[in-house]
Amino acid sequence: MQWTDIIETWLREGEEGAEHILDYPWDTEVKPVEGPVPREAIIATHPKIPFNIEVVVSKHFTNLVINPLIPTDAIDAEERMRLYKKLLHLNTELNLMKSGLVGYDDQPVIQVDLDLQSLSKHEFDDALTLLIVGSQNLINMLGLEEKVQEFMLERFRQFVAIKLSEGESNDDIMDFLVNRGGLDSDIAEQLIDQVTKVLDSSKDTGEETSGRKYEGPMYG
Repeated sequence: MQWTDIIETWLREGEEGAEHILDYPWDTEVKPVEGPVPREAIIATHPKIPFNIEVVVSKHFTNLVINPLIPTDAIDAEERMRLYKKLLHLNTELNLMKSGLVGYDDQPVIQVDLDLQSLSKHEFDDALTLLIVGSQNLINMLGLEEKVQEFMLERFRQFVAIKLSEGESNDDIMDFLVNRGGLDSDIAEQLIDQVTKVLDSSKDTGEETSGRKYEGPMYG
């Protein structure tokens, strides 16, 4: 699809430290979406953003979606009703953005819908910014700030472990953590030291270290 190529180009072409979120250099992957209507999904990721952003492109519309993968179906009924009430209020707090539930386990999602007929890069940037602000509001609403921070550090540890195992230099890893990941240089250095010690220890004991794929912060 032509619009898939255009939007992916907007996402991929950028520089770290850019004023606008769209002008960051996003990593992207395009996948087909199953269903009766032909659609494609761009999965966009950036080290500074804790969640994947899914950009679904159809013939006339594009939908920007963040799903933090937080199941809510097992929450106490009274607490769950309070949460859903907050989600409804969230729909009126930010223009264009809407929140809802998906999946058998009622995962909250944030979504922005755009008409491709009049879409501009500026409008897409506004929608992307709005989506990220909305996801932060959702995390605050669920009280998951600390868990998201813990996940971000764990994700960086996994990245460091992979890059060290591949033989990448500490300087290159440090450059990524500071310039792309936005980490303080002291924290980045500590992460590299911690992971190096773990890898060295695992070599001594003959244990294998494998990354744990993140599946989202659990609520509660």
